[in-house]
Amino acid sequence: MNRNELKNLRAKNLKQWFLNKTIPQKEKSYISQLISGKASFGEKSARRLESDYGMPPFYLDKSNIDDSSKIDNVYDNDNKNNNYVIEVLNITASAGHGFLNNDIIEVIKCIEYDNDQAKTLFNGMPSSNLKVINVSGDSMQGTFECGDAIYIDITVNQFQSDGIYVFTFGNGLYVKRLQMIKNKLVVLSDNKQYRDWEITTDEFDQLYIHGKVMLSQSMMLRKHG
Repeated sequence: MNRNELKNLRAKNLKQWFLNKTIPQKEKSYISQLISGKASFGEKSARRLESDYGMPPFYLDKSNIDDSSKIDNVYDNDNKNNNYVIEVLNITASAGHGFLNNDIIEVIKCIEYDNDQAKTLFNGMPSSNLKVINVSGDSMQGTFECGDAIYIDITVNQFQSDGIYVFTFGNGLYVKRLQMIKNKLVVLSDNKQYRDWEITTDEFDQLYIHGKVMLSQSMMLRKHG
């Protein structure tokens, strides 16, 4: 990747990060210039912004953190076609392949809702902020069943508060509850046959949060007749 391509990638990822966040007044002009390409976007600036605004390390340099062209266009398409499209979460774009543990499966490619229905379900959140994926296994049984669709707010890329997150840690891809206790993240399964475990501060560099689970939908099919 050449310098100009890296600059454009950083600008797109910066735009994605602040898509549903408020830019501090003191940096509004500077960040606007970075996103528009009018300001130089070097290594020092990228690392400083990641640190100041809680982004994962090298977030701005990662290719395909999200498909920014879709971010720009999906909401427009929603209005034109009178529908609200939620696409599948593309884990391989940001985390790669080869998980020893995988709590999700890709069963559906996208889900469409009528705009009026979507406003009620998702509280006016743009569809570009949401992704859908299916749960695999029984570790969250009681909350999710195997095959259930979960809707993930992908603007949440760091631990914010106790809740259910989709995240990679080491060689595993998980859908679990995260709870901060002192300086450790406790990983909880709702199925109590699974033991709780911890992520310590010196292991945070192995943690990447893909998003926070907002809603779930049963995908169970029942045969009749």
